[in-house]
Amino acid sequence: MSDFTQAIKTQAVAMSGQTVVLNLIGGQSLTGTLTYTTTPKYYGTDFPDVLTVTVSTKAHTVRLDHVSSIGQG
Repeated sequence: MSDFTQAIKTQAVAMSGQTVVLNLIGGQSLTGTLTYTTTPKYYGTDFPDVLTVTVSTKAHTVRLDHVSSIGQG
């Protein structure tokens, strides 16, 4: 895993439940409520490779390698 992907995961954990602007590679963006849930494991914590942004009532699942940045919405 790259340092950049790890930084996105760390930021996603900190901002989960908040309104965010999710900037995607290619110039598109999504503004909505971020959901990113980690899972405790016996060996540490499992950080998924996808996150969910709910825009209005539609949930969008996005792979972390498609995210260029996450900011406050």
